Amino acid sequence: MRASPSSVDEAAEMNPTRADVEAAVRTAFPHSDPATILSVVDLYGTQPHERERERVQLAILGLSRASEEKLLELVQAAKTDYRDVLSWFDNGPLSESEGRELRERARNLLETWGKK
Repeated sequence: MRASPSSVDEAAEMNPTRADVEAAVRTAFPHSDPATILSVVDLYGTQPHERERERVQLAILGLSRASEEKLLELVQAAKTDYRDVLSWFDNGPLSESEGRELRERARNLLETWGKK
């Protein structure tokens, strides 16, 4: 479940701006200091390979569920591969059966390649 479908999702659909990120911070973390939350979210987008800064930041905020701990985990995941965070945000969580199926397909692929 995303933090605020009306603000975070809609902003992520368009060309998001810094103002969208700031508004999403206030919506997703109503009881936290906005400057503190922004300082964590702003850890993403500092390197040249960290693309689509505002879009990824909105996805991070939407997935965080108002958890500062989860927020930092998501920023770290985005810094590794921002596409993961965008995929999680766009597709939502996998069901248990979907997870099992993907793991099985990965195992089969590794066996095909001769690795275990």
